[in-house]
Amino acid sequence: MRSIFIVRPRMLGPALYAGLSVATISDAEANDLPIKTAHITTKIALAGTVVDRQGQPVSGATVQVLAFGAGAANAGRTASTGATGGFELQDLDRRSVLLKITRAGYYTEIIPADLHRPLSEASSSVGNLTLTAKKTGRVRLMFVGDTMFGRRFTDEDQDGLQEAGDLIRANSRVADAQKVVSYVADALKSADYALANLECAVSADPVSEHPYKSYTFYSHPDTLAGLNTAGIDGVSLGNNHVFDYMDDGLYDTINAVADHDLDFTGAEMSESAALDTVIRRTISGVPLSLQGYTNLRADGTSLTDYLLVALDPDKPGALYAHADNFESFFAGEEGRFRVPMIHGGAEYSSYPIDNMRAHFVDLVDRGAGLVVAHHTHTMHGIGLVDPGDGPKFVLMSLGNFIFDQSTFVTTQSLIAVADVDQTANGFDVARLELIPVHVENYVPKLLAGRALERHARQLGHLSSTLPLTPSGSSQPDGLRGAVVFPWRQRVVALRDASQYLTHATAESVSLTVKSGSAGPIAFTRKNATDALVGVKTGAAAKVEVGRDILLYGDFEDVDVDGDWLEGFAWDQSEYRHVQSSQVYSGVGAAVLIRRDDHKNDTEMPVRRTIPIPGGAKLTLRGHVRADTGGTFKVMTQFYDADGDSLGTSERYTHSGGTYDWTQFTASFTAPAGAASIRVSLKQSPPEDGEGRVYVDDLALIQWDPKPADGKAGLALPGPNNYSYLRFSDIAAGATRLAVTMTHKTYAAK
Repeated sequence: MRSIFIVRPRMLGPALYAGLSVATISDAEANDLPIKTAHITTKIALAGTVVDRQGQPVSGATVQVLAFGAGAANAGRTASTGATGGFELQDLDRRSVLLKITRAGYYTEIIPADLHRPLSEASSSVGNLTLTAKKTGRVRLMFVGDTMFGRRFTDEDQDGLQEAGDLIRANSRVADAQKVVSYVADALKSADYALANLECAVSADPVSEHPYKSYTFYSHPDTLAGLNTAGIDGVSLGNNHVFDYMDDGLYDTINAVADHDLDFTGAEMSESAALDTVIRRTISGVPLSLQGYTNLRADGTSLTDYLLVALDPDKPGALYAHADNFESFFAGEEGRFRVPMIHGGAEYSSYPIDNMRAHFVDLVDRGAGLVVAHHTHTMHGIGLVDPGDGPKFVLMSLGNFIFDQSTFVTTQSLIAVADVDQTANGFDVARLELIPVHVENYVPKLLAGRALERHARQLGHLSSTLPLTPSGSSQPDGLRGAVVFPWRQRVVALRDASQYLTHATAESVSLTVKSGSAGPIAFTRKNATDALVGVKTGAAAKVEVGRDILLYGDFEDVDVDGDWLEGFAWDQSEYRHVQSSQVYSGVGAAVLIRRDDHKNDTEMPVRRTIPIPGGAKLTLRGHVRADTGGTFKVMTQFYDADGDSLGTSERYTHSGGTYDWTQFTASFTAPAGAASIRVSLKQSPPEDGEGRVYVDDLALIQWDPKPADGKAGLALPGPNNYSYLRFSDIAAGATRLAVTMTHKTYAAK
């Protein structure tokens, strides 16, 4: 089994400094201590307003603070909403928190609040927050993605030994599994029914490992206590890993799930038995039927005994996703809200493959009220299929929930919230809400602030740019993207224009032209929902639009876990870490530290390679400043699909000395055979004394592959995550270029 080497960053947040004197920490760390202490001791207020789905204030709601780790002093603080729905909490520590909002007759909501604010800000606001009324004929469902508690959870370095740093240990499996889910448990418990994709065998004695598979997963039965703690009610076993330990492993899995009072669907000891694993529940008067399937039939061999799917009369496995099994489900569950869950697609992808698209359309046409998919370990956008009586949502891939992967694209995930209403004509999911999740060292945590908004815009981008046709076809197949954007500290997915409002405005700028080019320039948003939907130039020019794919280059602490300035994505040490004494914006920036007696450079790389297409056009853009610094460099290294290096290049250099914040830009093209890139920051020893180089707001821009005719105008689908523009082939002799950008903002009704 292949292992992945993981470098854990040294955490330099305030928790590390608690109880330490300056004498017990290094000189490099002590330099940052005053601002860290000030951030701990300078309190902040938090305000907001609670409204219902119609936008009317909700009085008498209780707002309780949930907090963790170094922010635990905030935990338990409460406020009540007044006649206007407003609330305020004073004197909070500057650690991001969760707000638990409760009121009789409404669903409980768990809302993240960003308190990692600059010291100049005495207060923070979460704006309007929505409560949804409970009623007979309405049920709240939640879905999460790929889940298991084995492999690197129990042996992170894969050396065969259990060590103190492993997340789940043999003598404390229950407590450890419960701790893994602790940051998201409250959010999931607010559902009437929550379901996960349990992608492993569950056994205390897994001996019959599948001999043909490259990867096999199992979890100890005790770890299922984590799912109980998280409020998970049922699991889909319809996936390509439930048969990893053959017949005995599946038998043990079914028993372990039942022992933990979890419903299951999608696998059994024969195909007929698997067809009979439909989860049937009636909640608040709404009859539900959920069935799991796998689209993956074989792995390593086509020998019948080793297929991943169940067969009659007595071959165990997952329920295969084919027409006969679909028909059995839909014919047997008429008059109920039917949710097929299908496991398949291309791993680490951004969009569904053709086969999955066909399944989505077929399942909705057969009568699915909602389709849920997983397997890719990445989040896809939200799809829609209209069978003739109104669009139905398709969750095209939920990403990882609890999984031991450390690749860059598997750190972004979501919890899907579907409120199902029974109507005179059947059932209705008026809209979906999505709760962004950040998976940090295999542990899921909720996102707050700008990170939540960025995550939401990426979901909107994946939805609005979903192709309307299968690959190689010019005919739409009926699958299209929903309208997805950040809204009230959540993300909403809407079906049609009757559910939201838009407002378009034009912004005109004049750019300096040098050598026939202009930019790149940043698209400055009016609010979190703002999207760039149009570009037009006053003279002949080619226009390109791009997105930041680095995600963690602002060095802010993105999740709600009590920690601060973790620098999750970056390899850190005493002499290269995230700090707050000098920042360009926000509260965090990187610092590289060298002294004149040091012999070597210090280098701070991104811990995980970032996937890119071969031949991608890229730009690095950021800000740097130095105090008696040595030579500063930004480096890139490309890798092929096998992980082999294609070489290292120096993209930007600033000579040593002292200088204020300076913007740098470097554009380049990836090799044709590249599959990923790593960015690193480097400082050489200074000529004299200690040198500090600070870096902030670093972006790696990937440009769309086809430039457009700027004078003719470029229309872009929205919402989207385009954040940068640049222009080339500008008319000869031009020294200025007039550019008009069209903004579109969104608001849910």
